[in-house]
Amino acid sequence: MAWKATGQPTVRQQRERWVVRVDGIDTETGKHRPRQLGTYPSRRAANRAASEYTAAGDYGTDHRTIGRLVDDWVAGRTDIGPKTKVQYEWAAGHIRAGIGSLRLDQLDRTDIARWLEGLASGGEFGRRSIGIFRMVLKAALADAVEAGDIKRSPAARVPMPRNVVKPDRVKEVDAWDDAQLQRFLDVADAHRWAGPLRIAVLYGLRRSEVLGLHWSAVDLKKGTIKIERALVEVRGVPTWTDGKNTRARRTIPLDPGTLRALQAHRRFQAEERLAAGHDWTDQDLVIATKTGNQVAPGNFDQTLERLVRNAGVPRLTSHGLRHTAATHMVRHATDIGEVRAAADLLGHSPDELMKTYAHVLPESARTVTEKIGRRAGEMTR
Repeated sequence: MAWKATGQPTVRQQRERWVVRVDGIDTETGKHRPRQLGTYPSRRAANRAASEYTAAGDYGTDHRTIGRLVDDWVAGRTDIGPKTKVQYEWAAGHIRAGIGSLRLDQLDRTDIARWLEGLASGGEFGRRSIGIFRMVLKAALADAVEAGDIKRSPAARVPMPRNVVKPDRVKEVDAWDDAQLQRFLDVADAHRWAGPLRIAVLYGLRRSEVLGLHWSAVDLKKGTIKIERALVEVRGVPTWTDGKNTRARRTIPLDPGTLRALQAHRRFQAEERLAAGHDWTDQDLVIATKTGNQVAPGNFDQTLERLVRNAGVPRLTSHGLRHTAATHMVRHATDIGEVRAAADLLGHSPDELMKTYAHVLPESARTVTEKIGRRAGEMTR
């Protein structure tokens, strides 16, 4: 974007601060676009700065702080889910604490590199957290470049620190074996959510996806479900989203046993609806309260914990059900095509799936080596 000033710097009060700004236009679109040149603690300081800007003609330089920049960038992200926004706000807070007081027009790559190295050596944050901070900062600066506020991003060529003191959390996960999984399914079969729980533990739906599943997304004739919406908890409040990402929005074909369980669940819910009468609220939810309302994520977890305890199997959280499904899919895959299909069913990246469940692969590797040995034996006869 090309910007041009159309007036002289002016001073106005905003709450307890004094702001210097100048009117201008985007010369490509002709739209009015004022630019803030700085904020000051007193009117005298703001007037002095405005005079200096006028004398120098220095209107094109952005005097915002980095803290203000990242806050504005996060606030303007209307294309992300609420949980992602909370994560970005968390990252913005740490950016403010580290380099937030620096001015945008004075920030250079050395400032960023020194800050990242300090985080890496401090021991408070792991590589993943530092990567999120860096990503948010880079994105906010790239947006400033695109808007014409700065010519180039000082973060563009700053790499991640090579050494991070705090070790990464090992992503090997606990999952039920075949016998434990069957015991859980046997106990869950008697519960009013038997069908949806079977889908969760066999197909690896996220808790938010199970709670957000609508009957309109279920095709009992074709035997498929569409994962389109999700119910997440943001700061303790249930919130609807359109899914974690594009890959998460997917269609899943169901096996005959699971399809029968879901059909039985539909009939049982119809009975509950008749029993509730006028108290029923039709939200078209597959998992619902006895009056048709949405189930809070915390209540779902409490129900799951009771079922796990009754089944006498190792304790797993709702995310543990997803881990169990993924582990069994990867372990029983016979070729790379099945691994990719498993990733599609889970709404997962194939690369990330292989990385997370690498501990399952030695069994698959043993199967491959046995086949190699058999082929070699046949060739030497």
